[in-house]
Amino acid sequence: MALKLLNISVVMGKKLFLLIAALLLLLVFTLPAHGEEGSLFARIGIQPVRDKKKAPHCCLESLSGEKVQLSDLKDKIIFLNFWASWCGPCKEEMPSIETLYQRYKQRDFVFLTISVDYEGAEPVRKFIEKHRYRFPVLLDPKGKTLDLFEISKIPATLIIDRKGKTIGRVIGPRNWSSPEVFSLVDQMLDDGPGRTISSRN
Repeated sequence: MALKLLNISVVMGKKLFLLIAALLLLLVFTLPAHGEEGSLFARIGIQPVRDKKKAPHCCLESLSGEKVQLSDLKDKIIFLNFWASWCGPCKEEMPSIETLYQRYKQRDFVFLTISVDYEGAEPVRKFIEKHRYRFPVLLDPKGKTLDLFEISKIPATLIIDRKGKTIGRVIGPRNWSSPEVFSLVDQMLDDGPGRTISSRN
């Protein structure tokens, strides 16, 4: 009787081992992309947003006088950057923002910048023209969007996925033309409109 129980235990042990091994293999083959994306978030210095709330609705005027609403940018990935022409760290990252914009402007990717210059459009226009930047600039001289998006320092950048949910937050300047950023944007674009990126670490 004892021998029979021992044999049963051995058989059950083997089955349990095989089951655990199968589950581990399943995890290895189904989660690598998520791990890679999380790694890119960490390497770029992007703080994942855990609750992934819908980005607030806002409508702002661009330098060209056009009204732009975030809600109109459906199924697009949005990097939303807050800056001012008097902000040194903001100016530091501007060339890389231009590079990122030029690289992806023909795809479902939008790098919108919001100027919070309190003097209005004129200093912003002069700054943009002086440096020959082409990325889209929206105007918020009263800084209302800072409260709306809970931004306390600039520069700040939010990453909004195709479903309109904020998935990442960056405070301070970054090199937006780094290989890691390009890899992240490529992965987000490859996910297609029906999927969202994982921001897990």
